[in-house]
Amino acid sequence: MSLAISEEHEALRATSRRWLDAHCPPDVPRALLDAEEEELQPVWKEFAAQGWLGLHIPERWGGQGYGLFELAVVLEQSGRCLFPGPLLPTVTLSAALAEAGTDDQAADLLPGLVDGSVAGAIYIGSSHLDIVGRGDDGSLVVTGALRPVLGASTASLVLVPARAGDDPAVWCLLDAGTGRGAAQAGPLESLDPTRRVGTVVAESVSVAASRQLRSLTGERVHELMVALGAAELTGGARWCLETAAEYAKVREQFGRPIGQFQAVKHRLADMLVRTEQITAVAWDAALAVASGPSDETALAVDTAGALVFDGCVDNAKDCVQLLGGIGFTWDHDAHLQLRRALAARQLLGGPEGYLTEVVGLALRGVRRALTTDLPEEADRVRSTLAPVLETVRESEGRDQRRALVDAGLVVPHWPTPWGRDSSAVEQLVIDADLAEAGVVRPHLGVGAWALPVIIAHGSEEQRRRWVRPTLLGELKWCQLFSEPGAGSDLASLTTRAERTDGGWLLNGQKVWTSMALESDWGICLARTDPTVPKHEGITYFIVDMRSPGLDIRPLRELTGDAMFNEVFIDDLFVPDDCVIGGEGEGWKMARATLANERVSMSSGSTFGIGVESLLHLTQRQTEPVSAGTMLKLASLLVEAQSLGLVAHRSMLRTLAGTDPGPGTSVRKLLGAEHEQRVQEMGLAMFGPEGAALDGYAKRWAHGFLVTRCLTIAGGTSEIQRNVIAERLLGLPRDPEPGM
Repeated sequence: MSLAISEEHEALRATSRRWLDAHCPPDVPRALLDAEEEELQPVWKEFAAQGWLGLHIPERWGGQGYGLFELAVVLEQSGRCLFPGPLLPTVTLSAALAEAGTDDQAADLLPGLVDGSVAGAIYIGSSHLDIVGRGDDGSLVVTGALRPVLGASTASLVLVPARAGDDPAVWCLLDAGTGRGAAQAGPLESLDPTRRVGTVVAESVSVAASRQLRSLTGERVHELMVALGAAELTGGARWCLETAAEYAKVREQFGRPIGQFQAVKHRLADMLVRTEQITAVAWDAALAVASGPSDETALAVDTAGALVFDGCVDNAKDCVQLLGGIGFTWDHDAHLQLRRALAARQLLGGPEGYLTEVVGLALRGVRRALTTDLPEEADRVRSTLAPVLETVRESEGRDQRRALVDAGLVVPHWPTPWGRDSSAVEQLVIDADLAEAGVVRPHLGVGAWALPVIIAHGSEEQRRRWVRPTLLGELKWCQLFSEPGAGSDLASLTTRAERTDGGWLLNGQKVWTSMALESDWGICLARTDPTVPKHEGITYFIVDMRSPGLDIRPLRELTGDAMFNEVFIDDLFVPDDCVIGGEGEGWKMARATLANERVSMSSGSTFGIGVESLLHLTQRQTEPVSAGTMLKLASLLVEAQSLGLVAHRSMLRTLAGTDPGPGTSVRKLLGAEHEQRVQEMGLAMFGPEGAALDGYAKRWAHGFLVTRCLTIAGGTSEIQRNVIAERLLGLPRDPEPGM
């Protein structure tokens, strides 16, 4: 999914994508590859004529009057096509000038930056020009040389810092050229030949007060460049993903497409997860810088810096790898995306500096608040729900649960009478109002999986029998799906069901069944026709867990606890009225969900409980925490932040009435592995004391052990990667055994 979410931003994305596809095909940036000197290409003026160089600039200075986020949407698409020339430094310079300049400065300089007649360059390194003189009129005399300066070889206006001694830097706007009084800009051989760097040399150049941005800070320049650069690079990262995936579908080796090999699928799945992560944090950074400087903005931008530049380089490397020999050629564009991402990382910095800033901000208590502007419909929904919620608030205990059930508030998106057929907006209003009232909705456990199937495919009598009693807490459920020989490959199950008078006799074995001893009913898949392909011939049964023929044996797991069970089934009778759907429709039933999906709003810290606990543990340390440990903690912080943002963006897309995207798959895969890393780090921080289980370390040791199941239960991480590659990227499925 792109940066764009709202209808307006999606329209801007689509328009800019079409225009760039037509006006900036691969031969446009390639024209610069062997050119001795970088020159502005004709597409530069054409791009400016669309108004995109001034999207973020107020209309009174020649711009379009939108904002930095709209600019980011277009930059993302420019990154896909490797738009050549000084686009990033020019728009960053104009953004800094519009924000920190006076009206006179803006009126003087912005129109040229907007119409493309002036190209910009920015120095963002650690050096500066020296201030060697001051005039009575406020002018400065600056001397020195800076390199590498992004955009210098084509620039006519350069933004650079100048300093005298330990005084704060003054950001100066220098004319670049060969004339007297101008800074001399020269080219450097560049890693990215489509957007080159150069040198800026000032020999006693006078800088008038009107060319000084006194309120501009280096931190703000860096924030703007990182946020806008991250937006641009996400477009290139997505190009790398899509290019590699399409190639894997058609390139054949050993008699089949390489996309059918699991190693290729897993690499591409990781590329997709990475792309969604960096898109989410780049989206947040663009929104944050648009709101102005603050601690929250710094956290959002540093999170993007920690993830995006490395992530884009990794995607480009993976693209080259998956393309094989063709990816190593000069003629394929993959190396150009690699050069663009690599050069950006060199200029803007690797993850270490950003991670250090992130952990420092987090330990100071800075958090990124994720807010949602609900549509006007929310007020109408809230007023309609007010009397219903009042009844719930006034109730207690079982009466309150009954009130929730009667009002359809336990699972509002389910159809009436069990839910409310709630829209996404209504669900969020209900969540917010119940939370404000301190009302906690009951958790249905496995019933939350069973009831949607019964509602959608069961008979009226079956719905009456099981749905409301479960909502009221009168029934508990377990799942009888997995078998010793059928885990992720569920369709290979061998538990059989044979016809008998009035029903079926089931025989077989199930495993990994949680709550089997405590449950009243179980949802069970059994094979009713062994003569048809394995996904067929399976039927969906409801099993009375108190029935004769069930032998439930607790299964002790590696933690020492016995949450799971083995269930041996020996001539278990299941009546016909406990079959959901028709005979042989069990596979469809198992995969069925209600169309109206659950929507929820993020609450609490975007870092999550586990990482917040790590922060607390860090603050409790009596000895200094090593720099390496702090970087590991910071890596978990930005990973957690990205997961929260992926979820938040999925919710916003649902609210906007569009495809929520791959967020659920990303969060399932990455979230499980993330939680394992959190628990492992927490235990590691105890050092030798972590080997003893008589203190605070016991909690973290148990957390480390118990989270091993997260990448196994519900489909292993390896299978999840296959699913992502096949269902989201369209790679060919594995061949049937024997083929």
